[in-house]
Amino acid sequence: MSREIAKIYDPKVVEDKWYQEWENKHYFHADPDSGKPPFVIVIPPPNVTSILHMGHAFNNTIQDILTRYKRKTGFEALWLPGTDHAGIATQAVVERDLRSKENKTRHDLGREKFVERVWEWKKLHGDTIINQLKNLGCSCDWERERFTMDEGLSTAVMRVFKELYDKGLIYRGQRIVNWDPASGTALSDDEVDHKEINGKLYHLRYKFENSEDYIVVATTRPETLLGDTAVAVSPDDENKKSLIGRKVVIPFVNRAVEIIADSHVDKEFGSGYVKVTPAHDPNDFEMGKRHRLAEVIVLDKDGKILPVCRKVTGNSELTDELEIPDLLAGLDRFDARKKIISELQEMGQLEKIEDHVHAVGHSYRSHVPIEPYLSEQWFVKMKPFAEKALDVLENGTVKFYPPGRFENTYRHWMVNIRDWCISRQLWWGHRIPVWYNEEGEYKVSLEDPSTENEKWTQDPDVLDTWFSSQLWPFSTMGWPDQTSDLNYFYPTTTLVTAPDIIFFWVARMIMAGLEFMDEVPFKNVFFNGLVRDEQGRKMSKSLGNGIDPQQMVKKFSADAVRFTMIMMSAEGQDLNISEKSFEMGRNFSNKIWNAFRFLSMNLEDDYSTNFEPYMSHFQLEDHWILSRFNFALQEVQRNLEQFRFHDAMDIVYHFFWGDYCDWYLEMIKPRLYKPQKPEDKVTALRLASFVMKHSMELLHPFIPFITEEIWQNFKNENEESIVISQWLKANPDWTNARAEKDILFIQESIGALRNMRSEMDVPPGKVMDLFVSVQDSVFKLLDENKIHFQSLAKIEHIQKTSPDFDKKDAAAIVVQGSEFFVPLSDLIDREKEKARLEKELTRLQNLEEGLVKKLENKNFVERAPQVVVEGERNKLNSIRENLEKVKLNYEKYA
Repeated sequence: MSREIAKIYDPKVVEDKWYQEWENKHYFHADPDSGKPPFVIVIPPPNVTSILHMGHAFNNTIQDILTRYKRKTGFEALWLPGTDHAGIATQAVVERDLRSKENKTRHDLGREKFVERVWEWKKLHGDTIINQLKNLGCSCDWERERFTMDEGLSTAVMRVFKELYDKGLIYRGQRIVNWDPASGTALSDDEVDHKEINGKLYHLRYKFENSEDYIVVATTRPETLLGDTAVAVSPDDENKKSLIGRKVVIPFVNRAVEIIADSHVDKEFGSGYVKVTPAHDPNDFEMGKRHRLAEVIVLDKDGKILPVCRKVTGNSELTDELEIPDLLAGLDRFDARKKIISELQEMGQLEKIEDHVHAVGHSYRSHVPIEPYLSEQWFVKMKPFAEKALDVLENGTVKFYPPGRFENTYRHWMVNIRDWCISRQLWWGHRIPVWYNEEGEYKVSLEDPSTENEKWTQDPDVLDTWFSSQLWPFSTMGWPDQTSDLNYFYPTTTLVTAPDIIFFWVARMIMAGLEFMDEVPFKNVFFNGLVRDEQGRKMSKSLGNGIDPQQMVKKFSADAVRFTMIMMSAEGQDLNISEKSFEMGRNFSNKIWNAFRFLSMNLEDDYSTNFEPYMSHFQLEDHWILSRFNFALQEVQRNLEQFRFHDAMDIVYHFFWGDYCDWYLEMIKPRLYKPQKPEDKVTALRLASFVMKHSMELLHPFIPFITEEIWQNFKNENEESIVISQWLKANPDWTNARAEKDILFIQESIGALRNMRSEMDVPPGKVMDLFVSVQDSVFKLLDENKIHFQSLAKIEHIQKTSPDFDKKDAAAIVVQGSEFFVPLSDLIDREKEKARLEKELTRLQNLEEGLVKKLENKNFVERAPQVVVEGERNKLNSIRENLEKVKLNYEKYA
């Protein structure tokens, strides 16, 4: 090879060069007219709120592995990229940015100017995200990049809203919603995180009307008592039946409300009396409907006490507006809680306060406690979609990976599904296509219905981000138009995502696909684990334990980052990682480069990877490495097909580092430097080059850059790039069980000799003789391969032991039942050799004990495959044979 190979691998130069080349050649662009079977992934679109984090890097690495692998195995692979407008999250970060830089709110700008500002943010951060994906090596079809608020996708969103409304599946209703006071918007049930908190249970005294007698009501939220319109007891509570129908007075507002009976009440909770606040609790809301109670709103949308409460609905003698005492009006809900408790204590109406652990809903975005709030919102009826969406999982149309982990979570959500609140009180997002006239009438229209005679105003709210995201698999391909992309690439093949959005996104995409495409949006869903710090903690800004993937790429290389994440992740499990972890990936890249450089220095300019004409000159190690490569080829493919990315990476990693570099390249060195005949060197170099080239093929989906750089040196004249080169097919003729068995014996023998040299402090340059007590067939194997013992274990001669061989001053080794002796009379330390043998005895005894327990375990023997059980029995017999021989040698020193 005439080209000078750099001594040290420089990933920066390589990665920039090859990514630009791949883009220029349009290797990532998928053609719907190719005639190949399609393989399609749509990216879970990252939010344009900020830069990518390690979770994104991990998730997208997995997607890229699948895409590159499928592209090489005969599929027309499309990985469709894009970003999400992320309504509530993006609006929040832009508002923070506006406050910090200009000390302004969105209201200072007005809706139009503020939305323009968010589009500027989207441009900046959206471009940054795309560049980050490219730096990681993602082979997305950038010509098909999409954004959830692109014109075409927005058209699809409006179309879906109108179709569902026309079918009676979208409606406007007055319901209790999850209100986020910090973000100023309603949230769906799935956007609420329920956290266990150490709170208080307050026992309050409500006096009977015109009496000083009282009942005790238990509540966790005394600030809402201003909106109480009843007190409820259980109909099964015999002690309280006589009080049903009587009235008690609500403190501060002096409102007399009735004691009612309702089966929702748990008579064992607190005192058995429950305050009923229909406008501020979902269960109370349902109770209020059953008993036709008034619904009184006492909080504003910022979570503060209103100066005048509003009665919304309900049969009641209450007026529509109810004044609140000045001492409470305008207070934040939690300040109001403290004030109410303080005042009640002074009034003698606080019975007691108890510690109480309970679940409190928090906004998944702002992380503040949500406020159950009676509000008019837009909803989607979900039950009509749930049955079909559950069926496709049960009948295997959609499969989850890893299997058995998340199916029950999905089932539970589908069975207990509730209507979806889709309206959000935001400015950034898809504006709801509903229009109102001055009379309060409304109509759903995709265009402004205003005329010269009648003015219509559009609903100010926007749709939940997930409403548009649920359409992502088909809206990105041109729906509602029947495009060639939609006809060819839908349904997609595989979705790779995190399990924490199984409700938000996965389930809703399945439902939307079935409703609008009459087909599931994907066949497989792989749920990757979360990326955590080395202590297993979730990465967060507050802990300061986050790792910037771009910094890791700059410091260690994209290949190193990708490799490390996959190697440290078991199937679907979380991975704990630190910056130091990425040294593993860098070390592997250096190992690959050094192997390539060694091979290159020994290649002539006219070298070839075609080894087949030289197979008649194969030596044992050649048969062995080809057999090991064939095994790795099959196992990598098998594991990738089963979404076992770590297992696939682990196989090719150990094959290349262990079998190829540590053993095969070392074994062929005598043939390269001192060949006995010309064919010996040519055979070794051609096979080594073949295995190097196609090892790069196996590694390419995982670490694309260094593999392309090396592969280019071995490609044929008609080959362009490793990206589009075809995956090699396994060849059953290359499998050689005999060669694998023989080399394993040689490896164990050389390893044992090396260990003995180390433990006995034999000088590195000292050449030794080896005497063996073995069968003739084993001696023949050793003799034919003595060159490896000479080069790798510094053994000069191998001889059979004679009857008068003196074992007394020889180091003894047992390998697979064969006894090896190395005379060390001039060097041996008898005490050290005794200690070594004692250590070996302990090791073998522990192995024996472990295998005995395993084979005595009925579950293992009955359930494991027979071939596995038999293998363990053979292993036990071999260990016992070695044990006996080591005991005999140890007795010489006793």
